[in-house]
Amino acid sequence: MAALFIYTTKMSDDKKYSVQRKPHREIFDKEEVHALLDSEFVAHVGFSDLDTGMPFVIPLGFVRDGDRVLLHGSTGSRLFMQMAQGMDICVTVTRINALVSARTPAVSSMNYESVMIFGKPKVLHDNAKIEAMKQLSNKLIPGIWDYAVLPSAKDYAGTIIVELALEKVTAKSRKGGPVDSPEHVALDIWAGTIPIERKLGTPITSDDSRVTTIPDHIKNRSL
Repeated sequence: MAALFIYTTKMSDDKKYSVQRKPHREIFDKEEVHALLDSEFVAHVGFSDLDTGMPFVIPLGFVRDGDRVLLHGSTGSRLFMQMAQGMDICVTVTRINALVSARTPAVSSMNYESVMIFGKPKVLHDNAKIEAMKQLSNKLIPGIWDYAVLPSAKDYAGTIIVELALEKVTAKSRKGGPVDSPEHVALDIWAGTIPIERKLGTPITSDDSRVTTIPDHIKNRSL
């Protein structure tokens, strides 16, 4: 059964972001939203190009840091150059947990969790930018900031990092098995869910690595 999570009370009076169909499923659960954002690596950023008006959706690496998400990209990126101008964006993060096989294709589905974040991103500078890059780096590979060579001044100059506040957030999920009609339930047709399992494989040392012993922060990386 699907459920819709609304993250903040600031949205409860704005019908553009609130639940219209089956509004009783609308709940306020910050922890579930945070857990989904923390578990994923890629967000899809939707925006309308300021020059052409055409819609675009671009996948980006991200991290949640408290009540904001951080996105980073190149100073030459059209998306980031336009975000620096105060453009509205929509950031979507989705996880598929299971495939749902019903007794008819009409109601076969997926169990999923999805978060949509709306707003105007803010460009970070100086120490705030450095700290944000640290958060982004450690989200991908925890511990790498203290282990590896830190970014150079050239690296920082070529990178834009923005923050988007978790203020206008809509989250939705589906859980459970198929929802078949009583007449279909009576048929001799298998129905159920196929869980999707995620895990990290064994680290593979690069051919040109002078260090062959896998460090603990790599060996201990988990999802």
